[in-house]
Amino acid sequence: MLKKISYTLSSGSPLYPGTPQTIFQSIKSIERGDSANTSLITVSSHAGTHIDVPLHFCPGGKSVSELLGDCIIISPVYCIDVNVKPKNPVSISDVASVLEKCTDATGILIRTGMFQFRASDAMRYCSDYPWIDSELPSFLKGMCPSLQLFGTDTLSISNPSHRIEGHDCHRAILCGEKPVLIAEDLDLSDPDLISGALRILIYPWIIDHLDGVPALIFAELYRLSPHIQDWEELL
Repeated sequence: MLKKISYTLSSGSPLYPGTPQTIFQSIKSIERGDSANTSLITVSSHAGTHIDVPLHFCPGGKSVSELLGDCIIISPVYCIDVNVKPKNPVSISDVASVLEKCTDATGILIRTGMFQFRASDAMRYCSDYPWIDSELPSFLKGMCPSLQLFGTDTLSISNPSHRIEGHDCHRAILCGEKPVLIAEDLDLSDPDLISGALRILIYPWIIDHLDGVPALIFAELYRLSPHIQDWEELL
């Protein structure tokens, strides 16, 4: 069964500090006497659940229209539950033991648990979340040579209080001969996501020459972890 792991994009969606607000503006209205309803959308390329592509941080990096197709299917993808306190980095030691069993991964998702604050405490969600240690990307690429996607349930892999490290981390993932897509602000609240191998389906907005873009993303569990013996346990 497909599970939607994108959040609905709204004018109230939490955003990385400094990101322009998302605005939906009515242009024509039937109630005002127009023949139809039309709207103007003002939205950052990094608002809501979105994909970062190399152009975001890499000189000469590929853009959305150059790299993303109508639908991107990535598998196997593993969602790793990490025990990291807010305002702390996700380091190699937090994922190493799990990655040893996931070397075939084409995608890795980091589940920090910050989703529990997204609706109830937006300020905390936008500032206190764990970030990705700048040494982790090279370790990930070494352990998982087929890696195509790296995602997190936080607003960004970079925390505003550690911007320089965040910049280095983005470059380490996005740049080079084998760039890896970054998915940020994912809804990883469903505990089934950590039960085994996932198939990820990404439906991005295809807009010319952008550095990132909002996307509709689904996950499908298709292979259980060894400790789960019966598929029915998930139902």
